[in-house]
Amino acid sequence: MATGWHVSRFWRWHVVDLIRLTRHKSLAGWNGSPGQNTRTPRLGWISYATMSVMLVSAWRMLVDIVRFWHRKLIAWLHRRAPIDIWLEILHTATDFEEWDEAALQLDNLLGLDIWRNNPTSRHYDYRLIHERLARIHDARDDGDIHALVNLLRSGLVRNLGNITAPKLYNGSFAGTKYLIEEYITNVAQAIEDIGRLPTPAEAEAMGLGPVVNFDDGGGGGGGIASGELIGVGIDRMPIAAMSTQTKLDFIHDTRQAFGRTSLVLQGGAIFGLCHLGIIKALFLRGLLPRIITGTATGALMAALVAIHTEEELPRVLSGDGIDLSAFAGRTKAAGSSGDKGMEQSFWSELATAVRRVQRFWREGHFLDVKVLEDCVRANVGDLTFEEAYQRSKRVLNITVATAGQGGVPTLLNYLTAPNVLVWTAAVASNASTTTLYGDRETRILCKDPKGNIIPWTPADTADFRHWTHASYSDRESPLLRVAELFNVNHFIVSQARPYLIPFLQSDMHGPSLVETRSKTTSVTAFLVRMMGLEVRHRLKQLDALSLLPAAIRRFLVDEIVPGASMTLVPEVTVGDFVRLLETPTKETLEYWILRGERSVWPAVSALKIRCAIETELDRAYQQARRLKAGGLRRKGSSMMAMAAALAEGREREREREQREREQREREQREREQREREKERDRAHSTGARRVPSA
Repeated sequence: MATGWHVSRFWRWHVVDLIRLTRHKSLAGWNGSPGQNTRTPRLGWISYATMSVMLVSAWRMLVDIVRFWHRKLIAWLHRRAPIDIWLEILHTATDFEEWDEAALQLDNLLGLDIWRNNPTSRHYDYRLIHERLARIHDARDDGDIHALVNLLRSGLVRNLGNITAPKLYNGSFAGTKYLIEEYITNVAQAIEDIGRLPTPAEAEAMGLGPVVNFDDGGGGGGGIASGELIGVGIDRMPIAAMSTQTKLDFIHDTRQAFGRTSLVLQGGAIFGLCHLGIIKALFLRGLLPRIITGTATGALMAALVAIHTEEELPRVLSGDGIDLSAFAGRTKAAGSSGDKGMEQSFWSELATAVRRVQRFWREGHFLDVKVLEDCVRANVGDLTFEEAYQRSKRVLNITVATAGQGGVPTLLNYLTAPNVLVWTAAVASNASTTTLYGDRETRILCKDPKGNIIPWTPADTADFRHWTHASYSDRESPLLRVAELFNVNHFIVSQARPYLIPFLQSDMHGPSLVETRSKTTSVTAFLVRMMGLEVRHRLKQLDALSLLPAAIRRFLVDEIVPGASMTLVPEVTVGDFVRLLETPTKETLEYWILRGERSVWPAVSALKIRCAIETELDRAYQQARRLKAGGLRRKGSSMMAMAAALAEGREREREREQREREQREREQREREQREREKERDRAHSTGARRVPSA
């Protein structure tokens, strides 16, 4: 095709040159007098010109062909393989859908989907999972509710057959073995089926005829005879009946045995804004736990999220619902230039740096804790832990560190400190060294029974310290306390501490050998992580022998997580460390939120395997509780809740008295109306008798 194009181009040039030549024929010949024969010399000149044109055209064609194949060669030398293209999309994706498409394409190109289709692996008991999946299929197909309930009650374990092993989730970009995903999906559907079973009264009202009541028992978990079942059930399961109380007992016991998950947000300084991205990614995938624990900057993010309802969270997690006017006001007060674009950003950052250096020179610390307090209070408000729980139904835990404790619990929540203001607890958890925030006293406030804000008595004599100054033993660990209070046996840890991030990697990071574009970069990152792990291992050995100094231990030895855990670490660059002390803005919020989201996407498949059953149990439990009488609902434990209940009771009593008074007045009016009608009837009858007599 290219050769034909070049030939046609050659003839086009040749014709054009001939036309140009004939336009000047008066100069080339046929301009002699009549009878003179001048054609022969002129024809020779024309042939010479024609040959010249042909040579020029051939040269042009040759040059064009060389240029064409030169471009082809350059493109071939700089060609990009489809794998490189999809890897770039994977690393630069701005939403999960785009990332998931790139992950699926990479699995197809690299043949990793074959690994997912093959159920066998030495890392988990695939025979056990296949057997239980087949039994669940049989129970659902036969409508054997007793067998289904027994299967769920007896073998519902989060790590059944070692299905949560990290190696099962780093062999592919898009997920794990299809057998594991199918098993978790069928278990969640079975729980949903049981939660949607009608009660005996509902089944009778639907006209299903004689109904088999699960509450009557079936004898040792045997199946229900198919002849006794009337109608077609949910999906493939025939209709059976189960009372709301039986559902509630079954789901409550199964939920208690399965355990719960807590999201732990640890530290981070400006990197702590990545916590918002992690929460956003979990929320959009329906995987956000109802129990959130925060430390330092993580406490600020946890407080910001745990006070909002499901409808309010999307706006907060996008950054639009976060008030940063406290930081903006301070920046404007320090002075701003009228320049635009990058110049304005440079001068504002320079002014911020100068202001902090001057504060350190005058007062001995870099940051102003008053700005932090104003920002937290503007976003959180004066809500207590109890009020936040009643509003959002999320359990907020904030850890604080004090010198010698002094009776102050290390974990503040709606059970241990129900009337404490959330924003004061978050600021106390973020209390830092005198170099950063100065020697300013941190106070925790609470509400009295009348709603007045007063100092919290247990914290009057407490000296709050930065979380790195805390040295918890295994007995008094805040995470262990969370596990005891809320039956937590699984932790999702968002690690954003700046001095640990370079040496850590998320547990679920995908295939590491092909994840990076360069093998040199991959080897370098591997060596850095190995060095970090080796240093941490040696430090833990010294700590076990009680030879590690307290100052080093507080910084480099992490708190022991009392249960299964998954660590999520945001990917940061060297340039990000320069931004550690920058002032938060709308643009920086969006930047760090996207960073946090990208750290969650490779772990979505593993989180679904770990948390999908728990989420379905929680949904079914809340649904059963709504159908049950209000007596099963939790009553408020604080004095304010009791006062509110009494006020509500008095209000209902006044409304009842008002209705009774209106009823009595209405009855009185009706009696008077009847009396008047009787009087009119008597008067009418008396007048009618008098007329004939007259």
